[in-house]
Amino acid sequence: MDNVYYVYVVDEGERLLGVLSLRELIVAEPLTPIGRVMHRELIRGRVDDSHDEVARLIAKYNLLSLPIVDDLGRLKGIVTVDDAMDVILPDDWKQRVPKVYARS
Repeated sequence: MDNVYYVYVVDEGERLLGVLSLRELIVAEPLTPIGRVMHRELIRGRVDDSHDEVARLIAKYNLLSLPIVDDLGRLKGIVTVDDAMDVILPDDWKQRVPKVYARS
């Protein structure tokens, strides 16, 4: 992943428990349990959500990424704001968006 801003916390069954930013992780006291630092209330998408719905959630809540879970709450993936922009922006606009860096 090119840009990682959040760390998603899962249990042994890969069920999504919470999220914390990399900054929160770095500045936390070294012996602080993750459970005391993470945010348990989080916005999540579902595997059966449409691309438009996921993009809408990212835009509505101004997220950098959105975790995607299945019916059992297991983390199945992450959609980034860049992915959402690909859905939201019309094709002719995508050609006008400046590229800050080139992928190798």
